[in-house]
Amino acid sequence: MSYQMTKSKKLMFSTIMLFLTLLCVEGLARLTFFVMYKHRYDVNQMHTFITRNNYGISDEFVAWWDQEVIHPYLGYVVDFKDANRNNESYGFATSKPPVIKREPAKLNVVILGGSVANSMRMHLEAAFYQACRVPPNVVSLGTGGYKEPQQLLALTYFLSMGAEYDLVINLDGFNEIVLPFVDNYQVGINPFFPRNWNLRINRQPSKPILAKIGEVRYLRDLKEESLNDVKSNLFRWSACYGLIKMQQLKRLNREITRVGINLMVLQQKEGKTFEETGPLTKYQDPQQVYRDAAAVWARCSEIMGEEARANRMEYYHFLQPNQYVEGSKVLTKEEMQYAYLPTFDTAKSAIIGYPILIEQGKKLLEKNIRFCDATMAFAQEKQTVYIDVCCHYNDRGKELLAKFMLDKITENPRLRKFFKNPPPTTDASQN
Repeated sequence: MSYQMTKSKKLMFSTIMLFLTLLCVEGLARLTFFVMYKHRYDVNQMHTFITRNNYGISDEFVAWWDQEVIHPYLGYVVDFKDANRNNESYGFATSKPPVIKREPAKLNVVILGGSVANSMRMHLEAAFYQACRVPPNVVSLGTGGYKEPQQLLALTYFLSMGAEYDLVINLDGFNEIVLPFVDNYQVGINPFFPRNWNLRINRQPSKPILAKIGEVRYLRDLKEESLNDVKSNLFRWSACYGLIKMQQLKRLNREITRVGINLMVLQQKEGKTFEETGPLTKYQDPQQVYRDAAAVWARCSEIMGEEARANRMEYYHFLQPNQYVEGSKVLTKEEMQYAYLPTFDTAKSAIIGYPILIEQGKKLLEKNIRFCDATMAFAQEKQTVYIDVCCHYNDRGKELLAKFMLDKITENPRLRKFFKNPPPTTDASQN
């Protein structure tokens, strides 16, 4: 009897110690998670936190294989695998149909650009709802990988379809100065063709390229399965699980990036037809690619401004912030670890190209284009806003940029009737 009681006490003591140990480990994991990600661990928010704030879009540049289809005028749009959504959205991630008509008590807004513009759509829509005295209709035509002249062509296309907008917002810059060189010219494609054009139309990719595309798809499937596991795993309540899951996703993202770079190297080596390359100038000085890319960017903006005036629309052009612009933000420890890689090809292009864009932007102001250099929008921000080594922001960054943009737009006296308590009249073209 005494032996059994002693054994029971030992078992109870061991159970209590095990429970306390697990409790301490979990507490330490939660503290570690908060220190690493500046966000307390919440099982109900974990999936959203991963996909919207951290490492959710690293493989966007290969999404074309599964999601994007060729468009006869715009290069490509998204196939949502839903006939109703495809027809209503024309292949854009927008909650409002692109072809909308003016109404006396509505503000029709269209947002153009690449993945940054696309990722900003909900924050900008929320900012307009907060600032407007009338219901805003916000159409988002931002699409991953879009670069001029695709924004210009999208605006022109939907105007030709009968769309009527009051306000046109163009948020871009990074794709225009980076992708012409990195995604196109380096692999022997016209810098101003849509990205990955040769792979989109190549009817018989070589076996090595097919193998790399298959590897990317496999890794993306693993990533999707890993993200889905966050919603269903029995251990998802534990911060230990959360930390392991975050590390797993980071590893998968690194692998996706590595294979994507290998795919680009293979493209460089393979012969191509005129259909794939388009007219291709051989530049003696690679710097000229950036100068020509910036010139096309500025020229497209000027034409969009002219289209806006001709159609009684207000046009605003914002140069998006980027972590590689010198002096634009003091990067946090997390940003330096996960969102800053100056040796990366895209980073090198941004470092070279952004100063050229800024100078071109000044010339746009001289031509009465409402151009706003937003590269310093995060200059005073001490928290993390960048989430990858490319150009994308977390919710904090999107909120800051949306406020910056609305502050500029609400200064416009021609739009005063749409907004609550507008500020005194100022010349919005000088900023």
